[in-house]
Amino acid sequence: MNLKELGNRLEIDEEECREFLALFKKTALAELTNLTQALKAQEVSSVERIAHSIKGAAALLGLNEIHESAKRAERMAQMNRLDEIEADLQIIRDRIAKIEEVLERRS
Repeated sequence: MNLKELGNRLEIDEEECREFLALFKKTALAELTNLTQALKAQEVSSVERIAHSIKGAAALLGLNEIHESAKRAERMAQMNRLDEIEADLQIIRDRIAKIEEVLERRS
């Protein structure tokens, strides 16, 4: 992930991009914790709602892999197939870890 390229796509400067990604990371990690708890409790509507929230935030920032994984998780929840969501959650976790690496680097 290149902050300058992402910033250009979003029409914001690199520092604003960094701030948006930091906020996304913080929020998404909290949402993932909630989603994992909802998944364990088999709370289908909560899983769907949280996945939808992550999907929307990722789409706004152009984070396509996270968006697509959250979209699949949302769809699986809509079909009550919660057992098929974990792989997508791991992709989201991995992409958030990459965001964290990018944020730790200074350009």
